[in-house]
Amino acid sequence: MQTFPASAKPFPVTLQRNSFSPRLSARAGDVWRAMQDVVVDQSADVGWTPARYESTRTLFIVRSMTLVHRRELRFEDRLVGRTWPVRARRDTLFTREVRLFASDELVSAASQEWAYLSRDLVPIRAGQDIYDAFRREEGFPSVELPEVRARSGARVHRFTFRTWHLWMDPFGHVNHPAYVDFCDEATSRALAGAGLPPLALSPLAEAVHFRAAIGADEDVTVEVQLAGDVGDDAVLLGHRILVGDKVCATAKTVRRLLGHGRDAWERALV
Repeated sequence: MQTFPASAKPFPVTLQRNSFSPRLSARAGDVWRAMQDVVVDQSADVGWTPARYESTRTLFIVRSMTLVHRRELRFEDRLVGRTWPVRARRDTLFTREVRLFASDELVSAASQEWAYLSRDLVPIRAGQDIYDAFRREEGFPSVELPEVRARSGARVHRFTFRTWHLWMDPFGHVNHPAYVDFCDEATSRALAGAGLPPLALSPLAEAVHFRAAIGADEDVTVEVQLAGDVGDDAVLLGHRILVGDKVCATAKTVRRLLGHGRDAWERALV
């Protein structure tokens, strides 16, 4: 079964050495960064380079993204990415699919929603030049989180830190894949506090909804709470990422703890 349209060109993807944990598996946030690189490469390929967005005083920002890992990425994988737009709403919101392949094997899949804004972060309507460059391809399913058996009542764990100036992206705020890093660091600290190995944390899926930008030298609090069970040994974790009382993002991560059963999550998070 074809998992992408014929018009979706392949773009090579390189994960740098620092994308991999000591288990030589790619961190979830770096898979998100790889997806972003594929989208930027495709945009440049149709004439919309970063310089062109700058000259038109426009930009796309991610409003939400859901990603499923078919398996962990290994250091030796040779990756290519494909991406295509699937729909538009009100000429300002655009849904895009992204897929990563190792040879012919589909290893990661994501659905993204992007907003088209002015440089002042005001929503604007895309013109015909955008529609001419980014041709929509329908008929391919969007990505969804796996089925979850919800639970409630688990306590909330919090991790607070201050952002670095050196973390800022070209738009002057924390780039969206870093939010996944923040969630996994909060989870890792809860695991370590219970005497469990953070290195065993293995990603299955994530979904993040972005609400507000985070800048440099801001105190960020990340919450993590056990929110459900997935399959035989994985869990759904709920997160909020805040600056003061302002919720900058909400997230869900689906994680497995390699070599440990669900009772380990009970020890760490309930």
